[in-house]
Amino acid sequence: MKRRANHSKRRVGVLFLLLFLTLLLVLSTGKRGFIQHYRIRQERKRLQQELESLQEEKKKLEEEKDKLNDPEQIEKIAREQYGMAKKDENVYRVVPKERGHVE
Repeated sequence: MKRRANHSKRRVGVLFLLLFLTLLLVLSTGKRGFIQHYRIRQERKRLQQELESLQEEKKKLEEEKDKLNDPEQIEKIAREQYGMAKKDENVYRVVPKERGHVE
């Protein structure tokens, strides 16, 4: 009789273990599982960082756009980046010598 009771307890224990493992498997996989929630949290964190980066870039571009409404800034850019000059003005460029070049 004792042997049967131990065997029955063992069956119940194995059954509960199988049910627990099945429940754990179901909860950790699928659309609402732990793994999916973790992935979603990681993706959200990445997207939040990307959003912050894009907002910072937008702010810089808006500042640059505002500068382009200033005639002095337009003239500065034209002179420095495009080598432009006003009428009757001479532009001189300093070209560095190449290394190892002897005259």
